[in-house]
Amino acid sequence: MPKLIIHSPAGTFDAADRQRVAGALTALGLECEGLPPSPLVRSTVWTYFADYAADSVFMGDEAARLPVVTLQVYALAGGLDAHGKRRLIEGATAILDRRPDGTALAPVYIVIHEVAEENWGIFGEQADLAALRASPLDAPAI
Repeated sequence: MPKLIIHSPAGTFDAADRQRVAGALTALGLECEGLPPSPLVRSTVWTYFADYAADSVFMGDEAARLPVVTLQVYALAGGLDAHGKRRLIEGATAILDRRPDGTALAPVYIVIHEVAEENWGIFGEQADLAALRASPLDAPAI
């Protein structure tokens, strides 16, 4: 049940694109964490888009000339193994890449923050990764 915060220059993602990105990242995150794609678990994946004015995004000491994107992923410790992290980085980069033709590298950074269950509160309780993984596929959304 990752929490996702996407930082980018304003205008990088329009409303329809945000919907597609949120859906694709949700599916990818659940798959990489080994969580069931139930309505319950899907509804616990929250994606935030943080837009920044053009004069607030820099590449080094120059205004960004590309649609640079940073994805911060907050996940429960133990939810992502090394293979899952690699898949998440590769998949999320492909989903978020908005570089113009002719640009060799995708200007996307992925940062994964692992949080211990005792440090993650959800619905007034501490998080329980094992319970989420064992939840039924038909569990209703929150």
